[in-house]
Amino acid sequence: MTTSLAAASFGLAALIDAWESSLRAVSELGRRLSPQQWAASTECPGWSVADIVAHTCWIEARMVGRDEPAHLPEWDDLPHAQSELQRTIETGVDVRRGVPQADLCTELDGLIDVRLAMIMALDPLRLDTLVASPLGGERPLEYVLRMRCFDIWTHEQDIRRAVGLPANLGSPGAQVAALQFARAIPFILARNLGSPVGTTLRVTVTGRVGFETWAGIDDDGQGIALDALTVSGQSPSLAMTTDWETYARLGAGRLDTTDPSVLALITLEGDLELGARLPEALAITP
Repeated sequence: MTTSLAAASFGLAALIDAWESSLRAVSELGRRLSPQQWAASTECPGWSVADIVAHTCWIEARMVGRDEPAHLPEWDDLPHAQSELQRTIETGVDVRRGVPQADLCTELDGLIDVRLAMIMALDPLRLDTLVASPLGGERPLEYVLRMRCFDIWTHEQDIRRAVGLPANLGSPGAQVAALQFARAIPFILARNLGSPVGTTLRVTVTGRVGFETWAGIDDDGQGIALDALTVSGQSPSLAMTTDWETYARLGAGRLDTTDPSVLALITLEGDLELGARLPEALAITP
């Protein structure tokens, strides 16, 4: 059960708009930054603001089927990229390092236009139409748009924090990202926390995008979403309350969950032994 998330009812037009507007926000930010801001470090290990724009270009280039130039990074200089997936992603960033700021933003603008034209040309143009997935294979258009909104919006906030701009917490992309976070909570409870059968969790998020969601562990040890009738009048095994920006950063793995100042932003009630492990377990990004 998840309450008060507009993105749950987003149809085709709303999801396309959320995806496009999130991408345009990254491009527009990139164009108006100073050289110092463009080079600023972000909360993504090893990445500058420029690298985030490069990463966004790489993903969209893959989505349009554009071949990348052959490139082998100097891995000794990139210790943050260790796994095969991380190195695949890093290669798409590294090949663009040194590309001028204006040129990289122009590449992104062009890719947005091409991708939008490709989407609008789909026949049939429906959310269940299969399209290329960023990391290979095909997935329904709805899945791809929601996944891309989540990633793009998250990176837009990385850029904003790096250069001291306020977060864009209420955009359509933010709404989609919040729903992705909320839908992951049963998985978090079962897989990331390894909770026993019968455990229940209530997560309450306040702010520009507020929601409340419940999850539980069924008799087979699987994480499941719990509906309003199931939990009516009950107290969860563990309850967590925090604000939307904090949750988004936790869910993206952007905060040090051993930092007392971070933990002070989170209220936990119930099974505090389980709760002690929850903040770190919320991270669902690679």
